[in-house]
Amino acid sequence: MKRILGAVVLSVAALAAHAQGWPGSKPVTMIVPFPPGGSTDVIARTLSSKLPDKLGGGVFVVQNNAGAGGTVGAAMAKRAAPDGSTLFVSSLGPFVIGPHLIKGVQYDPLKDFDYISLVVQAPNVLAVNANSPIKSVEEMIAHLRAKPDSLTFASAGNGTSDHLTAELFWQETKTRATHVPYKGGAPAMQDLLAGQVDATFMNINTGLPNIKAGKL
Repeated sequence: MKRILGAVVLSVAALAAHAQGWPGSKPVTMIVPFPPGGSTDVIARTLSSKLPDKLGGGVFVVQNNAGAGGTVGAAMAKRAAPDGSTLFVSSLGPFVIGPHLIKGVQYDPLKDFDYISLVVQAPNVLAVNANSPIKSVEEMIAHLRAKPDSLTFASAGNGTSDHLTAELFWQETKTRATHVPYKGGAPAMQDLLAGQVDATFMNINTGLPNIKAGKL
């Protein structure tokens, strides 16, 4: 991830050389459409700390505007003045999932944004609390087939990649479980660690510290 971020930052620096001193003295707001602590938020905060060094200055401020699977933050980014003072750091949800699942989104993902770069590609990982009796994918499938809807799957919200990954998993394995949407990956993680929900398909960069620590 560090190598990918480094490459992206260098490419942004090269573009900035042609942007007449961008970002200048005006702070740049980095809108994140999810709560603090989740995968997208961590990526944005990593970028905000590295960009000033690579660009020779500038102030980058992360602003969390969560809700509706990221579409609330996307709408705010769309309404921002197109003057270079706002960046939108997001997962794929608000672009390729939300507009198809949520009625009346206030933006057009194909027309309302200038796309700069793919920063990170992070697969989703199926995770359970370390105290769960389920220890493998095979055991998960067997349990769901024996007791449909008996397990709860957390997600960062309706229409997010972890939600759709779970739906695809149930479809492909011919099983059923109960979806529990949260307002972001961080609160979903908190309840998974507390044993309030049974499982989730989380971004691997969010879950890896707790997996390595033996908590998931």
